Amino acid sequence: MATSEDPSEVWYDANCHCAAIKYKVKLPPLHSQEITSCNCSICCKNGYLNVRPNRKDIVFVEGKNLIKDYQFGKKQYNHKFCPLCGSSLLVEPLAEDKEWMAVNVRMIKDIELDKLKYWYFDGRTKLDPPYEG
Repeated sequence: MATSEDPSEVWYDANCHCAAIKYKVKLPPLHSQEITSCNCSICCKNGYLNVRPNRKDIVFVEGKNLIKDYQFGKKQYNHKFCPLCGSSLLVEPLAEDKEWMAVNVRMIKDIELDKLKYWYFDGRTKLDPPYEG
């Protein structure tokens, strides 16, 4: 579960479904922020509900070498997933000026999704190119 010395930031334990990939994420408490729910093709098909910690606040405990990447569209992001169970873990921007990564909160242990607040982004109509699959 979540632990921290500073109440404004909490370390959350996360893992893929098969637990081959384990990591920790430092964030403001999840109940205090809005989780991004997007209706673009990749978010819908992979079940992403994202928060954006700094890259330095994601620490892999086990299985980092297993992670696979997927790119599509303009190839601006690496969508990271577990090749063993298929869990969608993270989204990494390829632009060097981006200090964040998007973390799928569904991978965080012991969270109650129905108790979180959401911000809805219309990626289906605002992102380019449109999904044709």
